Amino acid sequence: MRLQLWDTAGQERFRSLTSNFFGRADGFVLCYDISNRPSFDHVIGWMRDIKTRAPPDCDIVLCGNKSDLDSDRVVQVEEGRGLADEYGVQFFETSALTGFHVEEMFTSLATTIKRRRIDEYEESQGAGGGGGMAGGMTSVSGVSQTISLGKGEGAPAGATRSCC
Repeated sequence: MRLQLWDTAGQERFRSLTSNFFGRADGFVLCYDISNRPSFDHVIGWMRDIKTRAPPDCDIVLCGNKSDLDSDRVVQVEEGRGLADEYGVQFFETSALTGFHVEEMFTSLATTIKRRRIDEYEESQGAGGGGGMAGGMTSVSGVSQTISLGKGEGAPAGATRSCC
């Protein structure tokens, strides 16, 4: 699975460009700064754009970033979680500076997308008589393929994990 990440930093000048990519996206990470109320308020507009322009089955994560600035917090965890619940999306608080929950957030989104794709594939095979197999295995024309959703499995030797 390949992830393409487009960071527009929520800038309005990118709004017309980003809406062109909405139709092809499988997932979105909407970030706001927990120490900046307007950044949280803008999330609602971005969410509205995604809900109207993106595929209805796309996966979304709402992310309160800069959790390392807890002493400067103006958006409470409960507010972020409440907005995520209202829209039916996943919620994380992260720190790009320290890496806190960054990997977990991206892994969760990628896993959700991958599972949805596997389910769609298995349903299409079931309708055509192919049918998927349990335990993360799929069978295509008699050839089995394991699809791993676990952390770190299948990474090249010597690969390191880092953020930003």
